[in-house]
Amino acid sequence: MELSRHAIDKLETYGITSERLLGWEAAMAQGSRLVDRGTGASIVVMEWEQRPWIAVLSQDGDRVITTYPTDHGTLTNPIGAGRWVKFQD
Repeated sequence: MELSRHAIDKLETYGITSERLLGWEAAMAQGSRLVDRGTGASIVVMEWEQRPWIAVLSQDGDRVITTYPTDHGTLTNPIGAGRWVKFQD
């Protein structure tokens, strides 16, 4: 999957380069794909290095626009409220 310049910058900010980047990419491939019902954005929620991460994808789903670590409590808000729902092919 392609990374935007912003996504690359964010990963570098969190110290994710080289071999760690391979682990992040593997976690991303196994993540849950969701859709933000409010914006239509495609989102991947993954568990990596003992914490949840979010990646926001381009409209075609082929590019990571941004990524960031989060926590389980924060994830509960959009998922529990039904704003983020499972992606349907």
